[in-house]
Formats: sequence, structure tokens, C-alpha cells
Amino acid sequence: MIRTSLLLSSMLLSSAAFADCRVPESLAGMTFVNVVDPIYSQQNPNAGAIAKVSYSAEEYLTEFLNREIGPFKGKYRYKVLDKDNGIGLYLGDESLPENKPTHTVLFKCLTNKRGLAIFTQRVGQNESVGRQNSLVYTIESHR
Repeated sequence: MIRTSLLLSSMLLSSAAFADCRVPESLAGMTFVNVVDPIYSQQNPNAGAIAKVSYSAEEYLTEFLNREIGPFKGKYRYKVLDKDNGIGLYLGDESLPENKPTHTVLFKCLTNKRGLAIFTQRVGQNESVGRQNSLVYTIESHR
């Protein structure tokens, strides 16, 4: 958790170095490929996972490309927090394969097609512990 907080702080403090990029205004019609930080810990059970995430106007579908889990579906909301520094926030509610509590993803662009993100899963129904993963995202396609 401390490592993730430090990473987030450094991402936000270094945002001026990447000020020429933008996160998407909307995720609708986009497909991302996410590579989760490969360092394993109990707070990062998906270490090293590669996930393809497809977004419609209000729903997402996550399919793991190198794991035998999922797919996962749910609803989401997304907004750009800081257009000039390329920071966006996603709030999701998973419904399949089971209902889970809200999770968030904080995006920070490195380029217009690639960036860093912090995934945070809250404690709640069907999720006994909160956890965080850091990841690199790549925008694969945009319809």
C-alpha cells in the first residue's frame, strides 16, 4: 500500500514532464490492454496478469489473456480529473461473475496511447480484503 502511494505521488508530481499527453475524454468504444505489475504480494494476486478491457458507454468487460479466470463484467463511470496533466478516474462496480464492491482506476498518461494506472479494490461483498495493483495500460483500439 505504501509502495502504491509512493508511486501515485511520484506520478502526480511528475505530471509536468508528460503534460503533452491526454487521457481519453470517454472510454466508450475503447479497448485497453493492461499489464499488471509483476511483483507478487497478497495485496497483488493478479501480479503479472495481462488483461484486455473493452468499454461500451456504461459497461466494461475484462478478459485475462494469460490467466484462466473471468471474464468479468460490470458498470462504470469515468471522468477526466486533470485534462492538462492527463489524469482520469474510473469507478467500477463488478456484477459478473459475482457482485463486488466498487473499484477505482486512476489513469496517468505517458503518451496519448499509453500510461500508468493504479487499480484499487475496496473491501465489501465477495471481497474480504482491499487491494491495489499498479499497471501499465495501452489503448489497443478505439471504435
